Amino acid sequence: MLNSIEDEYNEYEKNRTWNRVYQEICANAVSAARKNGFSVDVSKKNIRLNRYGDVQPYDHSRVKLQRTNFDYINANIVKCDRANRRYILCQGPLPATVTHFWLMVWEQNSKAILMLNKLIEDRHIKCHLYWPEKIGQKLNLSEVGLTVDYVKCETYSNYCKRTFKITDVDSTKSREVIQFHYTNWPDFGIPTSPIAFLKFLQSVRKAGVLEENVGPAVVHCSAGIGRSGTFCLVDCCLIIIDKFGENNVSVKEVLMELRKYRMGLIQTPDQLYFSYKAILEGMKFLKENRFQSLEDDPLISNEDRMFTEPDEPPVIPQRTQSLHLQHSGLISYDNNTSSKLNNNDASQNAPASHAENHLANRPLPELPTNSSSDSDDSSSSGEEEIIRSINTSEEENDDDLLRDASEMDVAEIEKDPETSREVNGNGNDDENTTSPNNSTEVRRRKRLENNKNMEEKIRDIKRKQKEMEDSVLTSKKRRENIRSE
Repeated sequence: MLNSIEDEYNEYEKNRTWNRVYQEICANAVSAARKNGFSVDVSKKNIRLNRYGDVQPYDHSRVKLQRTNFDYINANIVKCDRANRRYILCQGPLPATVTHFWLMVWEQNSKAILMLNKLIEDRHIKCHLYWPEKIGQKLNLSEVGLTVDYVKCETYSNYCKRTFKITDVDSTKSREVIQFHYTNWPDFGIPTSPIAFLKFLQSVRKAGVLEENVGPAVVHCSAGIGRSGTFCLVDCCLIIIDKFGENNVSVKEVLMELRKYRMGLIQTPDQLYFSYKAILEGMKFLKENRFQSLEDDPLISNEDRMFTEPDEPPVIPQRTQSLHLQHSGLISYDNNTSSKLNNNDASQNAPASHAENHLANRPLPELPTNSSSDSDDSSSSGEEEIIRSINTSEEENDDDLLRDASEMDVAEIEKDPETSREVNGNGNDDENTTSPNNSTEVRRRKRLENNKNMEEKIRDIKRKQKEMEDSVLTSKKRRENIRSE
């Protein structure tokens, strides 16, 4: 073991061994899970409620719902004893699991939701809209007897801070829940700045939502393991460093402890690299007693701009197998529920750049065959839409994009040829000869078109969600009438 976190970082950076170190952590975690007999049996029985077929909660640490006829949700209680931290790490809600998500928040007495992804990334739905769209609107969750009111919003440069009031209909008790939504963290990527991330972390800490005297904060991205694991690792390590000193902390050991509760935390070598980078940057502030005084980004607006600004997704590395080496025995799928997982990542070299992830692309398991189930919600197989193109002038390359388990059989939204012609201009004009004024006009038209397309697609998705909910309600009433007869 090296002498300090900085020594480790310099050694890995000098020899470009991030990929090898990451693979060793994955292999050791799988070995430890086997040794401890960790199982995912309950998850296998509820595979349709999982966003990704290979991201399953361990049985021993999974969150159990209480106010439903079943107790399953893809979420784990994750602990770090030396840091006195407890989190709930979960997947981004599906349409069929929104009520389960808010019930979990209520029953676990959580004071905050930390959302580290956008709803749509790289033209794919990564998380269902699980809160009211506008300030002042209400979400009625009659299935679990809860309501959620959207109270206010504060928009900063890198994140939004939304306040909701969640109410139990039967008891009329209510409490506020704060959602910290980090908006500049690409899927399978890393934030552009450790300082911006640390400011976000400090803002969450100042709100007191991570303390021992409140329920565990709910942390989620899309799968609830990559970006979520990075956040927890940095937070825990900085607390331990502040308590015991930097030479008494091993980043890898802390990560291994966190992985005892939820599989696959930290999904890429780049995320491991960024964790070290953010921890080292945070150590500088701790040494200078400046961490507590990290200034928040200036408040931009008290409006929620998520649906008013065009969402132009960043360049994101290809989706890789979420849980490296897991196929070696911890999780197994039969031939009726999944395809075999490929095993190519272990031989990959370290990435040449930390902005990209060069791991081999491996497919996720296929959706299970739809058989008879006790679930009343026929929509639980996942999202019903894929947005094919946010930027209509961007060349499509769908072979490089892997759909998640909830989107594999959905038809894509066709690209409008008229829009494409408008954005690209006259087919005889060469891109390199376009004047500055024309380029500005093209960009302006593109932004307007993106904004319009996004609003239309969101309305269409919400319309289909409403139809789906009405269909489920009708089905339930029909079954109740049959039973009563």
